[in-house]
Amino acid sequence: MNASSDTTAGPAIAELPQARDALVVLDVDEVVLHFIAPFQELLASFGARLHFDSFKMTGNVRSQSTGAALTGHELDRSTEQLFREQERRQTLVAGARDAIHRLSTICDVVFLTAMPPQHYEPRRRLLDREGLADRPMIATLRSKGALIAEMRQRWSGPIAFVDDLPSNLDGVRRSVPDVHLLHLMADQNFRPHLPPLPTNTSEASDWVEAERILRDIITLRETRTADV
Repeated sequence: MNASSDTTAGPAIAELPQARDALVVLDVDEVVLHFIAPFQELLASFGARLHFDSFKMTGNVRSQSTGAALTGHELDRSTEQLFREQERRQTLVAGARDAIHRLSTICDVVFLTAMPPQHYEPRRRLLDREGLADRPMIATLRSKGALIAEMRQRWSGPIAFVDDLPSNLDGVRRSVPDVHLLHLMADQNFRPHLPPLPTNTSEASDWVEAERILRDIITLRETRTADV
């Protein structure tokens, strides 16, 4: 397990299994598991509602009775509760499991989830239950860019990073400029307010598109290598 238990849980980068030169790094919330829909259900259980007036949570989660926005502390507590209860609340995004299995025949796959490390075990169990037990997962509060930069030291082939948040995609681009970026967001409610994506970021609306794009990234490199 990762030594930095205060910020990160899961295998250390040096211990990640490596079978292929190419790597796909997947965010989990809103990429592999639904987050927005179960979060809405949780909020409704204590009389709050998520509004989609801008691309952020702060100010958009409001009391149904008073209209007052939840404070940052209240939002943090709500998110923490969702993570605690994720095994019964969060479900797999349509098409994710089969696409990941197929992609695993041509590249390594790692889950990289921005989540407090104390919630690693329930998320690991949830992914295992959904048929994704063979793919390693790292839960971290660290910069995703920093971790993928470490992965780049091990994987010499193409690396693709998939996330729903433009800020995470931008952070990875700044840390590892040659990584291929793909934006995928299962829930479409925030899409009208989506901030600009980093230059040359691919976009997918579902896992059918995402798999095609990722396969093109990996196989293009394989074709170029074979032609050399």
